[in-house]
Amino acid sequence: MRVTMNLTITGRNFEVSDSIREYAEKKLSKLTKYFHHLIDMHVWLLIERQDHIAEITINGDGVQFYAKEKAGDMYSSIDLLLDKIEQQIVRYKERHSGHKVTPLSELEDIATFTVKGEQSSITVRQVSNKPVDEKEAYLQMKLDGSDFTLFKKGEKSIKDSVDYMNKNYAAIYKDGNEYTMVEIPFEMIQENSFNPSKFNEYTLEIKNDSSVNPDIKFKKKKSCNVKMMAVNEAVIEITKNNTPFIVFFNTETNYLNIIYKHGKNLELLVPAF
Repeated sequence: MRVTMNLTITGRNFEVSDSIREYAEKKLSKLTKYFHHLIDMHVWLLIERQDHIAEITINGDGVQFYAKEKAGDMYSSIDLLLDKIEQQIVRYKERHSGHKVTPLSELEDIATFTVKGEQSSITVRQVSNKPVDEKEAYLQMKLDGSDFTLFKKGEKSIKDSVDYMNKNYAAIYKDGNEYTMVEIPFEMIQENSFNPSKFNEYTLEIKNDSSVNPDIKFKKKKSCNVKMMAVNEAVIEITKNNTPFIVFFNTETNYLNIIYKHGKNLELLVPAF
């Protein structure tokens, strides 16, 4: 049964752009999976000093939930708000139902792609939409025992005139004996015109590989080696070269993706939709 959602988005001394409204609607509509009856959501968006603040009240199944979050840009605030309110709903549902509830972040999709005329199934995994800085992403990657990570990059300085459009994802990965980070410049995101050779690519100069507070310098390279390709092309590439993973710019979504081998299967890391 499809649950009906009434969503109201209000800006307080803040003009809600069409892109932000559409983004909030798309993100928050996913919460309907937790409810059985009509739900009302009211979202307030505002700016105080340098903080972009998002608040939400949800009335569903006879229960009211409330959360508030802030970040350097409104897209990140909405992402953090979704995480916080979802945690509240999951805790409540588990407490009153007596069984485990699967959060949105743990759901996975099986996508089918055509490769050389044959159907190939790939597990698609969405990464967390919580903004983190480069060091935190590196530490989490090492903690997971992985050679790569895709993450939403938190920004230290936000310009009010820039619509960040939630595409500020970056990848850190092992490149031979070194680690590399790649990100898409905001100018390309805004203009919707992408040239991977001019993406920002950095070598991680690790002075102290502490598990708590590593000393890492990010040295920018003159050019970037990330390839542009569709997923079916990435499948061919990773199979042909017998490499464990490939970081690439997905020409179908205009996002950084990572395709990798998991046992005998292929999996794809993508930004949170």
